[in-house]
Amino acid sequence: MAEESKKRSTSRKPEIRVYLDDDLEKLIRTIAAIKEASLSAVVSEALEYWLQLEEQQAIIQKHNLEEL
Repeated sequence: MAEESKKRSTSRKPEIRVYLDDDLEKLIRTIAAIKEASLSAVVSEALEYWLQLEEQQAIIQKHNLEEL
């Protein structure tokens, strides 16, 4: 099982497509450019923050999603 975890961490990350309002997309791209970060990095950072919010943490705990 440890080999499987190692294999997943070195393999390509999954791709997720989202649809955004034009203004939000422009703002995110601009912030990414200012930070000299990739769009993926900025969105990942935002999602990691969102997952730490109380509402999402309650869902994670209620449905035993900690191990995902």
